[in-house]
Parts: sequence; structure tokens; C-alpha cells
Amino acid sequence: MSEHLNGWQQWNTDERLQALLRIDSALDTEDLELLLNTAQTDQSEDILRIECWKVLGLYSESSQHESVRKAIHEHWAQESDEEYVQIAMLEALTALGVQSEDIRMAASILQSDEYILVRAAAFSLLRSEHQLSEVREVLEQLRDDPDFGELAVKLLEEVES
Repeated sequence: MSEHLNGWQQWNTDERLQALLRIDSALDTEDLELLLNTAQTDQSEDILRIECWKVLGLYSESSQHESVRKAIHEHWAQESDEEYVQIAMLEALTALGVQSEDIRMAASILQSDEYILVRAAAFSLLRSEHQLSEVREVLEQLRDDPDFGELAVKLLEEVES
């Protein structure tokens, strides 16, 4: 465990948040597991879970990306988190580099009745990789969407020019 998170189990939420703010380098395996467990535990305060997802997205090593991605997808499918936790999860996926399963998840969210800010985060994930053919297919489906249709059309025009 890194020096940043040594003592995590004994700390209160404020101390944990301060420790997360001090992270500025890649996570080791122990830190990754600790943060994944905290992020997925609904007994943890939402603000702590949000910050854990942010750190996981920003500071996990490329060799750890798949385990973080898998945790997000599995957790999303099983839990109904508060909207801001969901947004942090989508932002973490974007930071990891969008994959096919992320695109499918974002498309599903955009077609759901999720809170508009969650849907906006899903759209942002797509926008980050709008040059990919899979994303363009989703954008085509969104052309008539009342919330995101206009933006989808602009992104499609951008790719075509």
C-alpha cells in the first residue's frame, strides 16, 4: 500500500478525502483494490465514492484499466447509485479510454429515463470518441433525440468534414 493510503481503514471520511487529493501517481495493486472496494460500497459516503471513482479513472495503470472497467460495468448493472456517483463512474470510463462495451452502456443510458445529468455524462463519453464508427452509429440513432439530437448532428458533421 502506498504512503498516501496507509491508514485508510482507521481514517474518517474527511481524512480519506484528503488522502485521495494527495494522490498524484499511478496506483499500486493494493491501492486499486482498496479504492474499488470503497467505491462499490454503498455504506461509504457518496462524496468519498465519487472521489474514489475519479482517482481510479485518472491514476490506474493501463494494466489495471480492464479491472476498473469491469468493476464499473458490473456495479452499474447491479446497483442503483445516486446520480453523482453514476456520473463519476462514467467520467472514470472516459478517462480510461472508451471501449466497445462502454459505448454500448452509454447508448443504453441515453435511451433510458435516467436523470438528465447522467445521460449528459453518457453523451460526453461518446463525444470523447466521436470519430469511432461505433460511436457514429449511436450518434445517428440520436439525431431526433430531444435532448442530444442537435449535438449529435453537429458531431456527425464534424467527423464528415
